[in-house]
Amino acid sequence: MNRKVTIASLIILITVSSSVNAQTTSATANPAQQEAVYIKGVRFVDALLDKWITEYSKTHPGVSLSIAGKDNTHEHSIEVIPSGIRDDDALQTTATAISFGKYAVLPIAGKDNALPDELKKKKLNEKRIRELFFEKDFLAEDAEPDKKEKYDATVYSSNSSYSVSHSFAGHFGYEASSLKGKKIAGDDIYLNNAVKKDVKGVSFNNLNYIFNIESRQLNDGITLLPLDVKKEYAEVLNVQNLDETIALLENKSIGLIPVEELSFVLPEKVSPATLQFLEWALSEGQNYINPFGFLRLDTKTIAQQQKKISALETKLLAHK
Repeated sequence: MNRKVTIASLIILITVSSSVNAQTTSATANPAQQEAVYIKGVRFVDALLDKWITEYSKTHPGVSLSIAGKDNTHEHSIEVIPSGIRDDDALQTTATAISFGKYAVLPIAGKDNALPDELKKKKLNEKRIRELFFEKDFLAEDAEPDKKEKYDATVYSSNSSYSVSHSFAGHFGYEASSLKGKKIAGDDIYLNNAVKKDVKGVSFNNLNYIFNIESRQLNDGITLLPLDVKKEYAEVLNVQNLDETIALLENKSIGLIPVEELSFVLPEKVSPATLQFLEWALSEGQNYINPFGFLRLDTKTIAQQQKKISALETKLLAHK
């Protein structure tokens, strides 16, 4: 009798265990049963997002993370907004923004351009940056309309609404439309191509387009324009190494180098799965910020963002 009970119990145990395993396997394998989180990215951030999606999926198989299409019609989708580029409309709404990192912009030229050598004696300070990159304001009190152009250079910028042209210009008090020279269509990666082809071409770009994220050195055919900064800062920039440049900019604020925040803008209705991902982005996800050419947030800012997420979680629970 006892033997029969034992066998019957074992059969029940195996049946229940198989059922649970089948449900777990089905939920993992079937995307329809996963919680979906869509992220609308910006081209120069997409490589980081792809890495985050890969790593997050390893430990959170119940969540389907993916980059949203151009229409971004998914109800719970979140959007990457680089401050200084697209913060005018999105960040003025009732939506909540969660910062997750920073990007930096440096002026560049092609390696065959003579201007970097010419600037070694008189490096670019703010006045020279204005003279080199921006159209003269003939209405300004100190304007000199008859003065010849100081630099024999062609400025390349992008007319894309997502271009760092906006953050670069805004940092020096201009609109992107005030940039001299030629406007090119498409992503900012094409600014590199433009200065490589034009021996008089100059431009600017974010770090992960200027540097090769594998070798950590400047991309082929690109050089940095020298900036008039403190000697110890100049020495670091002259090494032209991505990791050393990031370490400098994470610890020092340099007026001639635009550094802006990257944020996720959340919709009015945010899902628990989205908040869980954002928590991960501010903890484990930070391990991938520097490798992909971005600056990490300081601990104080991270704590502030985590408080925002906690407040949203509390709000969600209150409405259940």
